[in-house]
Amino acid sequence: MKANFQIILAIALILYLPIVVMTNFSLTGYWTDVIFTAIMSVILLISLFKQKTKLYNKIPIFISLFMVLGLIILILQNPFSIDKTKTRSFSFQLVNGRIFHAYFKPVGAYSGGYGNFWITESPVYLPFIERRIYFERAVRYDFNDDSFDGHPIDNYKVVRSYIQEQVIEKDL
Repeated sequence: MKANFQIILAIALILYLPIVVMTNFSLTGYWTDVIFTAIMSVILLISLFKQKTKLYNKIPIFISLFMVLGLIILILQNPFSIDKTKTRSFSFQLVNGRIFHAYFKPVGAYSGGYGNFWITESPVYLPFIERRIYFERAVRYDFNDDSFDGHPIDNYKVVRSYIQEQVIEKDL
């Protein structure tokens, strides 16, 4: 791997991480950002030990790997980070010709609702990027339940109606 590619990849990771952490933009899918960051970090780590380049060419690689390590430490210090595996995704919901994604994360014994619910939108011309446009910390509907009183529930239909009511109608 050439040193120029390593530097470009490291700078891309340095720019990518703050955008994902501090803004409403990310890659489509809940775990996509984690997987993308891990793959880029592994490539940089392998290239760090394989290349015999000068130290000043390795500085962006060190910075990006320390940023990833710092994020991992911050996430693992939060005791609720393990609950992220229970997140339910409703991807690529088409409503009025627009692409939406919805995510539900249950919070357990929380008196204000069943969990966190957020909706993101992807531009039609860039469907791999999403922007969070709606967030409710204590939603009063459990998207993990697929039946109510013995009758099946179509949660995708509920998500589309939520998108229609909370996002599209409030934009007008």
